[in-house]
Amino acid sequence: MVLMKNTSDSTSKKKRFARGFAGLMIVLMSSLALALPVSLRSRVSFSLQQTQRYELKGIVKSIDKANRRATIEHEKIGDYMDAMTMPFAVKDDKALKEMEPGDQIKGTLVVTKDGATWVEKITIVVKAKKQSSANAGADKQENPSFIMGESGDRMPPPPRYGDTGGLFTCPMHLDIRANKAGKCPRCGMELVSTEPEIEEEFDLQMEASPKVPQPGQPVKLRFAVFNPRTGTQVKQFGLMHDKLFHLFLVSQDLNDFQHIHPRQLADGSFVIDAKLKQPGLYKVYTDFYPLAGAPQVLQTYLATAGWGGEVNTGQAKLSPNAALVKTATNALVTRENAEDLGVDFTALEKKSVGDLKVELKLDPGPLVSGKTTTLKYQLTDAQTGEPVHDLIPYLGAWGHMLVLSEDQSAVLHSHPEQQVDFEKKLATQRGGPELTFDVLFPAPGNYRIWTQFLRGRQLNTVAFDVSVKRLR
Repeated sequence: MVLMKNTSDSTSKKKRFARGFAGLMIVLMSSLALALPVSLRSRVSFSLQQTQRYELKGIVKSIDKANRRATIEHEKIGDYMDAMTMPFAVKDDKALKEMEPGDQIKGTLVVTKDGATWVEKITIVVKAKKQSSANAGADKQENPSFIMGESGDRMPPPPRYGDTGGLFTCPMHLDIRANKAGKCPRCGMELVSTEPEIEEEFDLQMEASPKVPQPGQPVKLRFAVFNPRTGTQVKQFGLMHDKLFHLFLVSQDLNDFQHIHPRQLADGSFVIDAKLKQPGLYKVYTDFYPLAGAPQVLQTYLATAGWGGEVNTGQAKLSPNAALVKTATNALVTRENAEDLGVDFTALEKKSVGDLKVELKLDPGPLVSGKTTTLKYQLTDAQTGEPVHDLIPYLGAWGHMLVLSEDQSAVLHSHPEQQVDFEKKLATQRGGPELTFDVLFPAPGNYRIWTQFLRGRQLNTVAFDVSVKRLR
């Protein structure tokens, strides 16, 4: 299961440039943010609209004072969310200083119209019992994979296919796990610790050439990642789903969606030649794993020539699909574009195949926020109607999914529950016709779901618009 990142923005004192992933903001941009530079070095401030407040009761599981967050095992929160354990942004300085793991607390969960959330007015109802010296420090601070009300820049840790208790992994084969240092049995590389040396978010810098790209014309994008403690450029990255760097380019109206993969240069930076198909403002999502840190997704902005600074008028207005059955659009994979698309060209069939028909079923339906939903895909050949059994592994998975809320305040990059067999050669494996993705939508609203499948010689992309209701 993958939890969708809730990504409201905050005005942090930390140095932040060109980042903020899953931290996609929504609502009104301030007038100072309307002319966004290509290389945005700090997050944009937004005003909040129409907040709702809920009583929150629970037990503190861990405290991250540096990032102002607490993981709380909470009771059911009104009609907003079921009981569960998750991290929250904390606004109270006093509570942040005094809270300890095990404390029973109550407070107010603030939820904006656009999904931004934080906890305030916290009261410690019952203090935790002090641990004996023999047990002191036995419980390590948790490192949540996402946070309610923060940037959501940290992705969940890599999936563990082997020893679930493993403390070491291979930087090129993250499915490998071991409980002690050594060499990867698959490639011979030295294993690295799964515990991040640096818990802070890393810094991202993007450069575009030309600085103001023309719609439909080539633009070279360069990305560099920097250590947040030393400021030095990062050169070592872990391989996630066959690539060191995943890049998503999404227009503000959600009509242009691109999933591509820059190549790494000797200095550690990543470059790619791209085209922004339409004029306007784009969100740029970067997904990578610096070996000294944790997997994370950061975001920035890129505006084309002709964009007049209109933020609200350019946002998507989605209408949920009445029927969740579509024929996917497809792009022919060639030797020239295979690397950018992330496709193993040798794994493709010799001939193209027919169009792919995709049916999406919701379990349970209708969709509600705060509860896990399974998205079930049924794949058939659009011409013959026969179930598809010839999917080709794409980036180490049977499919890839990106979900964005209508206003781009929530984002998710996910993969099917069904997994390829990493002990066998991926290029020879075939899959289908049913795939499932588990998703937890953090807030009510409209969402667009893009899902990609590789078949024949075509990379197929299908998009569904769905409505998520408030939990009652």
